[in-house]
Amino acid sequence: MGLDLTTKTEKLLTWLGMWGAMRGLVPLASAIVVSIVLLEFLTPPAIRFFSAVPVNFIHVVAVGIGLLLGLVGYFAGDSWDLLFETFYGPKGKWADTASKPFLVFAPGDPLTRQRNLAAQSLPRKPGSEDDVYREAVKIARRQVERWDGIEHPLVLSRFFRALLWPFLFAALLALCGAAIFPLVGAAAEAPRLLVIAAGCLVFMLACLVPYSGRRAEHMIRLYRDVAGHAPKKRADRH
Repeated sequence: MGLDLTTKTEKLLTWLGMWGAMRGLVPLASAIVVSIVLLEFLTPPAIRFFSAVPVNFIHVVAVGIGLLLGLVGYFAGDSWDLLFETFYGPKGKWADTASKPFLVFAPGDPLTRQRNLAAQSLPRKPGSEDDVYREAVKIARRQVERWDGIEHPLVLSRFFRALLWPFLFAALLALCGAAIFPLVGAAAEAPRLLVIAAGCLVFMLACLVPYSGRRAEHMIRLYRDVAGHAPKKRADRH
């Protein structure tokens, strides 16, 4: 049986000596770097429009805004988990889908089936379907070896999640510039800004797919592990 994508990625990052950094520094640094690079893509129109402003000052402002957006995007990354729950949660729109939504996102049916099996295996029944994940995490974390394998897809999903807000922020800034510049006599800059906005949205989608896929895989591993380690029920004696 071949290795899954997460295991292959983990082995590659381990070989490169980067897997440990994926748990902390790399997602944050990536969000900041991507934000700064995207803001630098937006500086040429600003430089041509604000010709009286020193170029170095505009670059400093772009780096500062990029740093701020990167930090906000990273620490506000949890908000994307709410979107994930909207589609893959117990009552999510894709909870019962057996095929890939839009041909790229992970189907929700395998996750739903594993969630239901785990809910039946939990020693303490959760108050609601939304509490199944929290109870399952408490059980799986008791053994480091078990949790380590379960967490790997989650680590990768957090990396991709850290890039979502930076791409979305840059796309919104580019769209605002494309709408405002023609009103102030700089219509020639609008096409470039629209291209940048479109590119940012494409890259955001390219990160959204693996983010949701790896997070779903993490939850499937978690629920399968909890159900697999549940104590066997003894048959009733007559």
